[in-house]
Amino acid sequence: MLRALSFVIVLSSVAAADPAPIVGGTKVPSGKWPDVVAVIAADGTCTGTLIAPDVVLTAGHCAELEPYEVVTRTTDYATGGERVAVKWSRTYPDWWDRYDAGVVVLARALRITPRAIASACAANELLRESQPLRIVGFGVTTPSGDGENTALHEATVPVLDAYCEADPTCLATARPKGEFTAGGRGTDSCFGDSGGPAYVETASGPALIGVVSRGLSVAGQPCGNGGVYVRADKLVSWIQSVTHRRIERTPCDGPGDDPGTVDEAGCSTSPATSGGVVALIVLGCVRRRTRRRSH
Repeated sequence: MLRALSFVIVLSSVAAADPAPIVGGTKVPSGKWPDVVAVIAADGTCTGTLIAPDVVLTAGHCAELEPYEVVTRTTDYATGGERVAVKWSRTYPDWWDRYDAGVVVLARALRITPRAIASACAANELLRESQPLRIVGFGVTTPSGDGENTALHEATVPVLDAYCEADPTCLATARPKGEFTAGGRGTDSCFGDSGGPAYVETASGPALIGVVSRGLSVAGQPCGNGGVYVRADKLVSWIQSVTHRRIERTPCDGPGDDPGTVDEAGCSTSPATSGGVVALIVLGCVRRRTRRRSH
């Protein structure tokens, strides 16, 4: 089985003097990001975002691990939080060749406000070079990807390539506008952050705009160089079709953008409907952490 090493927010805590959380980030204060959960499987741990009372959005390579529980209401899943069983999980069709995304449906609904997904119009407007995004996750915090971490970290990173065209790891099959790259210069997601959120600030507050997928094709240490994120707005129609849940979207001032659903081209649609392998070396799923890495 391929072991996914998604460009997850590297958030592992390491026993070192003055460690660099999340690879350039800081620990999250209690209660700040209640919609972020740890996604636990037998072969690895990822991060996810609650987008409906009983639906978590994560990476496809994380959903493929068949997670059995999530841990909510915690900034350290090893020492606290509420453990909730998973009812079922599903990957986006051919996730390795299109959108590295999946959903985890919980055995019961949570009393936590789900995070709204940025509408296509907001994503199109805000995803531009140097736009600051907030990444959050339970991944390791060293550029080398070593060590262990169970604490939640966050960092602010800039958008590098809004269309994900420059790096060899970008998928032509995810275009147009299906992925973007962000981070780098020592601030990055890493092992264990796979599936975690990238938030963008909107008029109605932080909205989910990206899902951590994999690292950039940069020689050297595995984390800290930046990574590839799947655009969350591209997934809404598929999520609604497989979960039969309504997913909240941010309001949009742009003409023709329906906050309900978005088709594969990122355009608005009516009610939700169902919806070349690239040489990626999937490495993640190291014990208790997961990150898909391309070379």
